[in-house]
Amino acid sequence: MDRHKKCEEETREIWIKANDVPDRIKRLEKAALKYPEEMPVLSDIAYSYLDIDDIDNAVKTYRKIIGLKDTFRLVWDNELGEAYLLTGNYEKATEILENSSVTDYQQGLFLAFAYLKAGDRKRFKEQFDNWILENLEQSFELGSHKQYISALFSDEDAKFIEDAWDKHYEKYSSMDPYKLYCKLYKQYHIKHRFDEEDFEDDDFEIPAKLNRAQFEALSGEYCYLDRRMMFSIDELSREEKDRYFELRDLLFADTVMG
Repeated sequence: MDRHKKCEEETREIWIKANDVPDRIKRLEKAALKYPEEMPVLSDIAYSYLDIDDIDNAVKTYRKIIGLKDTFRLVWDNELGEAYLLTGNYEKATEILENSSVTDYQQGLFLAFAYLKAGDRKRFKEQFDNWILENLEQSFELGSHKQYISALFSDEDAKFIEDAWDKHYEKYSSMDPYKLYCKLYKQYHIKHRFDEEDFEDDDFEIPAKLNRAQFEALSGEYCYLDRRMMFSIDELSREEKDRYFELRDLLFADTVMG
């Protein structure tokens, strides 16, 4: 096994086995010394500092990423753009994120953030709207970016972002659930979910789109299992848990029902 694969495996184990975020950071720092050519380890450290609101150390780590970018085995444009964004070089962040060849839904959001940090609310709004519409399911997870918003923006700008997102949330949360499901099915299964290599797998199959009666029947089953997952997870069998996650993926229920 090559060093890159070993690093990936060890990093994955760190995220699973760490007792808490500080413990995760300590383990990741050891991995960064062991694999200095791997950019993602430092990115994970920076993210972890943001996770505990340690902005100073997060920024220091992002500066280290920028300083070492020419030494990495592979430079992730999105991560580098994020590093420039968090260290205050909004022009460089914009340049990298606008020209990035990396396909990652976060790219569009961080580009919007770069526009807003540069004081251009109009471009932020245009880019933010494009990001929302490009991948509805992913964009509904804005809450997972709270640490970035907190680190980058004043209360006024954070409220501006929240208001922009709420307009979309209100639109789609009030939409007929089945119509939203159909919209998400087209994006999730047809446009974004799979790579060309997936179609070469003999076992690969795109789930058939449900009709309204099927959707409503399965939604009821999902909501029942969802309540049990919340309040009596230890009582669920392995089959029931597997069914819960199967339905969640099939119905996009974390978005449609949540």
